[in-house]
Amino acid sequence: MTTSKSRHLFEDGRHQQTKTEFLSTPWALKLFEDPTLRPFTSSSRVPPQSSSSTRETFVSRTLSTPDTISAWQSFFKLPTSSKPSEVLYLLKLGSGLNGHHNLAHGGFVSVVMDDVIGNAVDFERPKDKSTMTAYLKVDYRKPVKTPGVLLARGWLERMEGRKMWGRGTIEDGEGNVLADGEALFIVVEPLWPKEKL
Repeated sequence: MTTSKSRHLFEDGRHQQTKTEFLSTPWALKLFEDPTLRPFTSSSRVPPQSSSSTRETFVSRTLSTPDTISAWQSFFKLPTSSKPSEVLYLLKLGSGLNGHHNLAHGGFVSVVMDDVIGNAVDFERPKDKSTMTAYLKVDYRKPVKTPGVLLARGWLERMEGRKMWGRGTIEDGEGNVLADGEALFIVVEPLWPKEKL
């Protein structure tokens, strides 16, 4: 079923198949059992249905291989009185993402940060609009090792008119922050392929 904001598809059990990819990572398995988390799939993870479409191909095709990201599960956490809603990504990484030996390229880390904060922002944007990244700053704290499993978190901090600010972290699942970042997204009209203009 889709939410009122159609960028997100909440799952009906398909996440259980993804769960098997993380059986050797106990901290990751705990996320699947957490009752405060709802599994979902972002449209950025769904390959275009038409071979002529180029929408979302970087994340859904290029970064979705056995050697790049072999398993990806997204979760949505509802807000509490003390914390805003949050998006979490659980990613199983391969060595096809490397910049240095057994270390993910910094550009890849920025892509994940942009995507996780962008998804958190998209839960709060008007449903008939879209968003585009205007600013992204990432601070690299520790190397991201590959192959391995990482946890990304993103949340919306504030909104002012068409501007939406978010923050995020990339962690190793043991509580160590490998990178953190902030981003500004601008609410825009939906973008359509040229053939539809």
